[in-house]
Amino acid sequence: MHKLSFLAVFILITSCDSAVLFREYKSFSKGWSSSDAVSFSIPQMPKTPSNIYVHIRNNNDYPYSNLFLIAELRDSVQIIFRDTLEYAMANPEGKWLGKGFLDVKESKLWWHEGWIPEHEGPFYVNLFQRVRNNGDVEGVRLLEGILNVGIALEPQIQP
Repeated sequence: MHKLSFLAVFILITSCDSAVLFREYKSFSKGWSSSDAVSFSIPQMPKTPSNIYVHIRNNNDYPYSNLFLIAELRDSVQIIFRDTLEYAMANPEGKWLGKGFLDVKESKLWWHEGWIPEHEGPFYVNLFQRVRNNGDVEGVRLLEGILNVGIALEPQIQP
């Protein structure tokens, strides 16, 4: 009976992400440098509407309540879109908005809705952190407290 319970839980957990078309994470050991792009290569995409999400895993060492990013999607010829994004990472009381246990939280942040690729791929995503302290012209060179950055593409659910 114990083996059946384990198998049922395993199937439930692995089937939750069956709708994800692509998901990948990059890790940082000492923080995210402003000079380092986080790059992903998406080998193939179906020509159906998809939503694109940025996933951020942070811990309590992250000193800010928000996060600024430059996000770029391109193919081998051209930039498809490039956006400057701001995400709230904590509420006004300082509580992290992401989900998770203890001091590691993961935020699933919406980037683009209903993107329909013109071809199957490959596609490339580059993410840059552009956090600044108030009043400073220069950005934060090393952003501490960010453990992982990921990208996910999910099919858009039609109502």
